[in-house]
Amino acid sequence: MRILGICGSLRKGSFNSRLLAAVRPLAPDPMTIDVFDRLGDLPLYNEDLDSRDGGPAAVQTWRDAVRQADGLLIVTPEYNSSIPGVLKNAVDWVSRPVRDAALHGKCVVTMVATTGGGLGRNVLTDLGRVLHDCHAHVVSGPWVVLTEAQTKLVDVEDEQGQFVPTISDPFTTRIAKVQLAALAAAIDGGAGEHAVAPLRAFFAAMPPRPPRR
Repeated sequence: MRILGICGSLRKGSFNSRLLAAVRPLAPDPMTIDVFDRLGDLPLYNEDLDSRDGGPAAVQTWRDAVRQADGLLIVTPEYNSSIPGVLKNAVDWVSRPVRDAALHGKCVVTMVATTGGGLGRNVLTDLGRVLHDCHAHVVSGPWVVLTEAQTKLVDVEDEQGQFVPTISDPFTTRIAKVQLAALAAAIDGGAGEHAVAPLRAFFAAMPPRPPRR
């Protein structure tokens, strides 16, 4: 079961990229989490660029990565009480074309790390609404909202002698494991297909388009 991990921050050393790294070892068997770290290569969404041959190379790479994944893990900061622009732009690209978007039917888990004590829930609420409107299935809470991330993400030496980000808060670790297990169950249960079924039925009932002349 291949999950695509995405960080909504481009900052080197981002707390959210560190949280994503800390969550990867918590995945249940047989789940693996591969990280896509090239959101910054995507141009701003422009329908004029979205051609029949797939558009810019960076867009094709992003769409292929989402399409080939069994599910998504999005770990993102909260910017101005909502979704970071780079992440929203990435979602816009994989929500098109409307008839056969890469995001359709994907099961998604969302998480947030923040240095504050009461931030993070707005971005998860807004992101969940956007993903739902894009016909993806978003795993419900309890959410991973890692507050005071600067004290709850620590570097621990692994068996290879490398220092890796680790969640020091047992409660957050437990929720992360629950969320990843729920993601696996949603994928196995076909929850994503239920999310996109009405849209596919709508297009299936439409008369065929006349050929272009």
